[in-house]
Amino acid sequence: MSRNIENEIDEIKKQMDEMKSLVTQMLKTPKNSGSQEQFAINQNTEKSTNSTKKLKFADDIKKMKNMHPDESITAIMDRMENTCGENGETGRVMYLGVFASENRQSSWIQESNTDSLLEFIENRTAEKVLNCIGNNDRLNILLALLKKPMSVSMLVEKCGYNSTGQVYHHLKPLIASDLIAEDKHSAKGTYFVQPHRVQGIIMMLAGIGDLVDTKYSKGNWDENSEIHKSATMVDERYLTTTEEEKEIIEKFFSSLDPLVLEKFPPKEKRKIVVLKVIAEQFEKDKKYTEKEVNDILKRIYEEDHVIIRRYLIEYGFMKRKNDCSEYWL
Repeated sequence: MSRNIENEIDEIKKQMDEMKSLVTQMLKTPKNSGSQEQFAINQNTEKSTNSTKKLKFADDIKKMKNMHPDESITAIMDRMENTCGENGETGRVMYLGVFASENRQSSWIQESNTDSLLEFIENRTAEKVLNCIGNNDRLNILLALLKKPMSVSMLVEKCGYNSTGQVYHHLKPLIASDLIAEDKHSAKGTYFVQPHRVQGIIMMLAGIGDLVDTKYSKGNWDENSEIHKSATMVDERYLTTTEEEKEIIEKFFSSLDPLVLEKFPPKEKRKIVVLKVIAEQFEKDKKYTEKEVNDILKRIYEEDHVIIRRYLIEYGFMKRKNDCSEYWL
């Protein structure tokens, strides 16, 4: 079926007009008589005796001044603070943006209250989404498809896979979650990111940018030790402090240079720390044969290098092909 480009352009213009109208509406600040003190942080605070609507502010919402040099942005913040007060909300967030690539464009303006966003944690929606896309292979596929629609064979080459089967394996959950879809207007087997999902992916990355921003504080995102998926008792025993890791390493390794494991610990908490140290002996982005892996592990733990190799795979520190011909971190 041929595409009606003229109708698509008209539809885009219509959407842009709607967004323009929405922005204009959002820039209008509430008309309230009286001084700034009338916006007190007290749900029982009464305004002066007039016919205007009484504002009731949530306990933690304060009027913040001079947050942005652009008065229009400040006006939006002022309106959002007012809305929180009127509705007794914990907070609000508004985001807008545009992303264009390969003649495809997504533009968005969204506003939500934080109470509804926090529910995504309570009802485990956030967990499901992060589990679906929180995988480097799937993130690389999303990155490639954000730039332009691609066929499976193109994704094999672009993302460094060895077969189309590997790509289909990761495409399946992305298709099921409606993040990507097959392009009916292109060659069969060509996939693209759904336009209405682009904003969510971009804003998720913006949120990550805030999390890793070192302007106010620094965090170590490499301290996350992966836990075996079949573990049934995931609790505080899996969390280790830097001091605990140091003690475990000193207890089970007889030498760090060269690395020599004296005894493989039976307890999960210690096992994870030991495997993490051993995994650091391998280079990232390098492919190893099984013999090369065995040779490295034999030098570290000659007593039973096979069990170390198995646990490195099972605990997610290493990956391998189904035929065991290649291993990598």
